[in-house]
Amino acid sequence: MDIKLIVALIGITGVGISALIQYYLGRRNEKIKKAIDIRAQAYVDLTNIVAEIASSKERSSEQFQQLTKAKSRVILIGSENVIHEMHSFFTNYGILDSEDAHTSFAKIIAAMRTDLSGDNKLSLNILTESLF
Repeated sequence: MDIKLIVALIGITGVGISALIQYYLGRRNEKIKKAIDIRAQAYVDLTNIVAEIASSKERSSEQFQQLTKAKSRVILIGSENVIHEMHSFFTNYGILDSEDAHTSFAKIIAAMRTDLSGDNKLSLNILTESLF
């Protein structure tokens, strides 16, 4: 074989392999980004409906339906830590009517922040004071 042909084949093979690797990594990163976006929206929906219920004087069945849907979405796609903290809050408190309930809900928010960004350097005190 001619050396020019060998060099050309190596070049074409390298470009082809590079394109496949780039496609695979791009696709993987897109899936990860989409999963984070979906989880973030589920977390925001849960937080918003809990805040709406806490701030309303009369609770409607529609609010509780929205809460159930938001909790279901978090259970399906949320991280293990978020689900554990959510379970703890709804098992022990269910509503934001005490300082302990506020702290428990702040733990859910902290777990959500850790899940979405990888770390959470904010203390529970800061989260609780900011939320309530």
